[in-house]
Amino acid sequence: MPNHEVSPCQLVIFGASGDLTKRKLIPSLYDLFIGKMLPEHFAVLGVSRTPMSDDQFRDHLLESARKFIHGLDEAKWREFAQMIYYHPGDSVLPEAFEGIRKRMAEVSQLRKTGDNCLLYLSMSPNLYEPTIVNIGNAGIVTEGKSWCSINRASRPWQRIIIEKPFGNDTESAAHLNRVLGRVFEEESIYRIDHYLGKETVQNLLVFRFANAIFEPIWNRTYIDHVQVTAAETVGVEGRGGYYDSPSGGAMRDMVQSHLLQVMAVVAMEPPVALEADGIRLEKSKIFRAARPIKAADVPLMAIRGQYGPGQMDGKPLPGYRQEPGVDPNSQTETYAALQLYVDTWRWGGVPFYLRSGKRMAKKLTEIVITFKHTPHALFREQTLKKVNGLTPNQIVINVQPNEGIRLRFEGKVPGVGMNIKSVVMDFDYVKQFNAEPPEAYATLLLDAIKGDQTLFKHRDEVEGAWRSVQGVIDYWKENDDEPLPTYASGTWGPSESDIMMDRNGRHWRNPT
Repeated sequence: MPNHEVSPCQLVIFGASGDLTKRKLIPSLYDLFIGKMLPEHFAVLGVSRTPMSDDQFRDHLLESARKFIHGLDEAKWREFAQMIYYHPGDSVLPEAFEGIRKRMAEVSQLRKTGDNCLLYLSMSPNLYEPTIVNIGNAGIVTEGKSWCSINRASRPWQRIIIEKPFGNDTESAAHLNRVLGRVFEEESIYRIDHYLGKETVQNLLVFRFANAIFEPIWNRTYIDHVQVTAAETVGVEGRGGYYDSPSGGAMRDMVQSHLLQVMAVVAMEPPVALEADGIRLEKSKIFRAARPIKAADVPLMAIRGQYGPGQMDGKPLPGYRQEPGVDPNSQTETYAALQLYVDTWRWGGVPFYLRSGKRMAKKLTEIVITFKHTPHALFREQTLKKVNGLTPNQIVINVQPNEGIRLRFEGKVPGVGMNIKSVVMDFDYVKQFNAEPPEAYATLLLDAIKGDQTLFKHRDEVEGAWRSVQGVIDYWKENDDEPLPTYASGTWGPSESDIMMDRNGRHWRNPT
């Protein structure tokens, strides 16, 4: 990928008193500081409605840092904290921006960051539009507007990072893109998806395009189907109100955003160059090629479910409808599974199965590439005891928590006779490179500071992903009175999901 310089800048976090800032953003920035990867002249300005001074904000963050930063060095923290400032203000109120601009100028002068700024919207999605409009009206953004005659490399920049959810359907996502486009150039908009910041997802590009032994078989001739799973053992964790909102539910919260992005990396064609424009163009093509699911096919190709009471590690767990803040008659799905087809020359006829759920048997995110059986059953006699003959070859890419790649193939058991057994070869990311993968947010924040959009979503990707699932969302909304399948907490989801797979002679990979 091309080199991007780290230039002085100010990071302004709108909604800075929220959970994301203390859990992810500040710990990631601290890691970048410890690794000496931040610009020499750098500052963080937190903006939120809560009244606080700079020191009170720093103390608030330190309390969280002791919980969320492993091996926190408090002497280093005090040095890092001198970069952090705070301004109380409500970003949805136009009159608040006079104070915000003045505070930004003060911080810029103190830290010598110049006019470069990275604006981060870490707030409720319903506040995105008024905040973006106010940013534009306040004159904070100059790049692409009044600096056209200045050399591109030397002019100051302003960029914006948008958290998910990016809309709650195709229409609202397109509208938000138009709102952003009136204030920012597309090259300055960073739609974040922390899954794309995970090392193993990035490693998938290397796995595919740097190894001649895999790319020739990465197609419909050899691959039977692809599975992408994101399973969580936790429930809604006090977020029942959000999960029951128009932006909530497993289909919108996980499948539409994270899993479709991972699928696109698996399915994309090799880009012309390993740079943002090339990679994002190829992913956009996958979304354009994704076959829309017709209403008549939704019951066969899309499954939803909701976790009920169950147990894990011997501990009883409540069902979703018993969680605090959840409507006791809620029809919100905590599990969603989808069967998609990508109508391209490479993938014609190959199903992609995507699923995500809460309160499942094991926490994992993985990609499973299952290959077709050999064209001739040469070892039929040796495999009569197996239900389906030889186990098909698989490549399992573990995205989290145990990052790595597993290759499964058949081998002969040593000894007399021809006994065949599956063999597994493991590549463990941590053991192989003797290094812990960085936090995804650290990677993405640094890329945004550098101006590298490779791991961020283009507007075409966002709208294309919504189109891929819109038919399912509409069908479920129109049939909201139908009984919602349930599954016991601590299991692998509703039986209807297994039936969807079994209908085509396939099954989910459910590791113990």
